[in-house]
Amino acid sequence: MDEYSTARATRFFLVLFAADVVFVLLHFLLLADSVNHEMLSLETDRGFAELYQYAKISSIIVLLLSLRMKTGVIGYSVWSLLFLYLLADDAFSMHEVLGEHIAISLNFVPALGLRPVDFGELATTAVIVSLFLSILGWFYVSGSDHFRDVSRKLFLLLVALAFFGVFVDMLHVALMRVDWRITFLLVVVEDGGELLVMSLIAWYVFVLNERAQVAETMPDAVA
Repeated sequence: MDEYSTARATRFFLVLFAADVVFVLLHFLLLADSVNHEMLSLETDRGFAELYQYAKISSIIVLLLSLRMKTGVIGYSVWSLLFLYLLADDAFSMHEVLGEHIAISLNFVPALGLRPVDFGELATTAVIVSLFLSILGWFYVSGSDHFRDVSRKLFLLLVALAFFGVFVDMLHVALMRVDWRITFLLVVVEDGGELLVMSLIAWYVFVLNERAQVAETMPDAVA
């Protein structure tokens, strides 16, 4: 990228990161006796932090579609659909609703401090994400070296997102009754981690767009 594009990408990430830090700090205000505003909590559905996360995921979808238009690589459309699912899942609690039905239908039992519905949610997420990854796998095998490199990095970022959104979330549920301070910190780790990883994804896709733009205007430029 040229210096202008690099500066734009750097500013973009710094703005995202600064906002992530602000929302985490706002969550800590809930520890003060004088503050009791649910919208400040990282785990409140459609709270300030979650609405901000919606905006980030939406920007990733738009950037991936833009990348599809600039490069002509259909695989980026599939990646955008995966993030569209993540957005819909966050906004409408899809895995919670489906997970409850699965847990009831399959008679899941509690284990390891987790409820039957938790196992239903894990099963739902695993099936849907695996479906998307299977489709992406086909495009990965038939795609260019550059698309495969991008897909590997996006996959690793998704693994990091799953670590916070699935593993830490399940740990939070399992330890929920132990101590409120532990659960409070786990919420910070879980939701704060998700905010940061989604910012990294948005920044990475933004960088890819900047590089594609440079390649369009300066075909001989080295990305």
